[in-house]
Amino acid sequence: MLAAIGGVSLRHWYNAPEFFWRAGQAYRQAKGDPLCLHADVFRQDGLYFSLSVWHDIEAMLTFAQSGPHRRVMLAADRLADVNRFYHFPCIGVPSAELAIQVWRQNIRVAE
Repeated sequence: MLAAIGGVSLRHWYNAPEFFWRAGQAYRQAKGDPLCLHADVFRQDGLYFSLSVWHDIEAMLTFAQSGPHRRVMLAADRLADVNRFYHFPCIGVPSAELAIQVWRQNIRVAE
């Protein structure tokens, strides 16, 4: 299995309606994908996070490059300040707290 977590901070408050509309479509796309084992969105420390767990990397990449997810990613630079994702192998669905911890450790290393 492969977990993917991303954190986003909006550029301006007025971007919220478009961003949440687009992100909601991508969330529903993930929830409807039979190879997506888990999908969740949540807010922590002023960032909006998405966490998904996929059967394998091919399933995650197919999702990431198609449909509503592809469209929200194309608009993300215009709408968001922070848009970093991190992927890691897992043997079960990680808690939001654990996923954020892994994300923060690895995003700092990459910066």
